[in-house]
Amino acid sequence: MSRVTLCLLVLPVLFGGAVGAMGDAIRLGDGRPLVGVYYFTHWWEPWRSSDDRILEDFTRLKKMGVNAVFLDSEWSQMVDRDWYWLDRGHKLAKKAGMQILPWLSLKVWVDVSDPGRAAGIKNMYGVDLDIGIGRDGERGRTKPYDPAVIEAATRYGTDYIERYLKDGAILHVVRNGKSCPVVALTCELEWTGSFDAVTQQMFRLWLRAKYCQDINKLNKVWRTKLAGFDEIDLRDQELFDLGAHCVGKAAHPGAVEDHIEFRAQVMDTALSEIKARLKKKFPDLLIATEMPYQMQCKHPHAVGYRINTGCNPSAARHADIVVIRATAPLTGEEEKAVLNFKKQTGAQVVLTYRSSPSWGKDMISGARSQAEMNRLHAEQAARIADGFGVYSWNEMVDVHMMPDPEPPGNPDAVVTETESARTVDMLAGMVAAFTKAVESGSEGGGD
Repeated sequence: MSRVTLCLLVLPVLFGGAVGAMGDAIRLGDGRPLVGVYYFTHWWEPWRSSDDRILEDFTRLKKMGVNAVFLDSEWSQMVDRDWYWLDRGHKLAKKAGMQILPWLSLKVWVDVSDPGRAAGIKNMYGVDLDIGIGRDGERGRTKPYDPAVIEAATRYGTDYIERYLKDGAILHVVRNGKSCPVVALTCELEWTGSFDAVTQQMFRLWLRAKYCQDINKLNKVWRTKLAGFDEIDLRDQELFDLGAHCVGKAAHPGAVEDHIEFRAQVMDTALSEIKARLKKKFPDLLIATEMPYQMQCKHPHAVGYRINTGCNPSAARHADIVVIRATAPLTGEEEKAVLNFKKQTGAQVVLTYRSSPSWGKDMISGARSQAEMNRLHAEQAARIADGFGVYSWNEMVDVHMMPDPEPPGNPDAVVTETESARTVDMLAGMVAAFTKAVESGSEGGGD
């Protein structure tokens, strides 16, 4: 049994012990607080934006007060023309004075699950990936706890950091008086699970630890009459009815919630192991991670994502910095969840907000004022988080800033030149408002 598997067995006992103090805003070397924007300089197509357009965007963002771009930098993108597209992004960011927070793989290494890419990992790192099994018995996803996944992720992280630490544009923030590089080990926190024998047994052992070997305690929570832990089968769709749970109608919600938390802890433990290995070589390295929805979010997409992918807050406990993509300004309950997470983990949080086509329209029509947008977004981020950002500037579907994205985005989300200009002005105003709030001492995750 691997070291990672052994760690998983004691997670229910140890989980919840880390408590840290919330700090000040995340600051770059020039003293300015971190303000980021999601931006793509490449994609698997590859992305077709020209160098001139990217540089123009970066320069414009820099003048607005944005100092970091959050950029997918997966292994599967790196091997396309041998680092060409990633080199391009660093070259242009550095020229514009921007820094890059890279997402080093897609959803806990799903991007290497298919046979061709698994063979590429074998060729590059000499490891055989233990691919999981779907509920239908067919080939599934990589398993986060797989020692080969952890080895490949560590090797790629090492290669990436060594390549760009000196001559690239890796994000650096000041922590305890030191300039520390920051990378994210994965893009989003997401694992749908595996239905192979090893993962099944790990789940049963996890449940034994959680319920102190007492099946009656589990039955009370799960609303079941199981005779023993060995009867639990993740392929039982009546017991683990994720679809019904998404709409609050699962017959056994306790069972589903335990499987969600198990997957979250598997992800967190695996990413913690990768972090520990990287920090042996790069002691000042900080690790970021991304939650695609705010904690406690009741939006149907957020509810479904958490249930189907195991994205509980516990999946992010390994991170020094957590980037949250909020669907909208946070509610009071969502604010409390962020503050509680910071207290429990000591992590810093970057609060980014999804833009929408209505932003420019609302500003033009007078439905929303600049002051109101500042209050709802920038000032909220300054009050409860440690960094601020927007999702996104030029992405394929979620483009609400640029009027003519390359390649063209969702036609229902297109903004006009006028709406774009107004939205960009509004973003500049929010960046200024966030910075002002931070510098006036409003930040720090107040009560």
